[in-house]
Amino acid sequence: MSDPLRVTAAWHGANGGSNDEVLQLAGWLGKSVPLAVQVVAPATWASSTPATGKKFKKLLRDQSEAFAATARTALEEYVEEEMWALEPARMMASTSESSSLTRAADELDAHMILLGSRARKPKGTLLVSSLVDSLLESTTKPLLIVPQNLKLSKKGVTRVNYIFPGRNGLERNAGLWEATALARRIGVPIRLIAISPDTLTGSDLDASLDTPNTSAQWYESALGKLDHARDAVIDAAHALDPPADDGLVVEVAVAVDHGWKKAVHSVKWKKGDLACLAVRPTTQLKWVFGKAHPGKFLRHVPAPALIFPYASA
Repeated sequence: MSDPLRVTAAWHGANGGSNDEVLQLAGWLGKSVPLAVQVVAPATWASSTPATGKKFKKLLRDQSEAFAATARTALEEYVEEEMWALEPARMMASTSESSSLTRAADELDAHMILLGSRARKPKGTLLVSSLVDSLLESTTKPLLIVPQNLKLSKKGVTRVNYIFPGRNGLERNAGLWEATALARRIGVPIRLIAISPDTLTGSDLDASLDTPNTSAQWYESALGKLDHARDAVIDAAHALDPPADDGLVVEVAVAVDHGWKKAVHSVKWKKGDLACLAVRPTTQLKWVFGKAHPGKFLRHVPAPALIFPYASA
């Protein structure tokens, strides 16, 4: 059996809130690949208060014991015990939640960090929170996030989707080889999707002169570039260890419609779909997720999304 994927899952049941979709997500992923799951909650303190005092250490110890008991009960409902990490639950003392998760993931040597939605949103939609912004700034580990109240396939991941968002998205493929390796490991198809709204706004206006300036031209251009990307993915799959001798199914699709919501839903999504895309961390992450293509796509994607920071891909 291959080595398990080590997963750090942000979970806050011990703090009075419930985000069990993170544990459901871990259970769903565990149907497809072996996992070692550790749930983590922050034990934050004011930066002006020493974290080394006896009073704080006792408080942290008491909170950790209570959290571990609660987390184990929740894990039992969603994740097979054989997929728990040796230390399945931790409270990490830190000045911020992102710092807690980053340190826990580093100490676990996690392959990814799991996050859930943090606010009430329409069913099947995803809120890109400030925590995602902070983590993209502090870690190079991929982030797997899930929309609220999303129905997931009982079979686990049945298809990996790599997203090229925006009219110039096909010029960037960070994370594509990692997505290819994941699809090969699970034994499912990978679908390459070029997606853009049927309008030119924002960064689209900065496109080079040879960029198609109509949706029809862009569609034809995207199909040609996707064919080249498909060939590259097949070649990469053959280079994996072990090589993909049985063949990796590579699908392609172009999604274009008026506005991001209609564009995202112009292609068919299944309950077993996993979306993958890359995001470039910047010093203006809130702006990136508020206005740039990855954030616009993520607000409407009806599937769990695996985000690759550019530095990790």
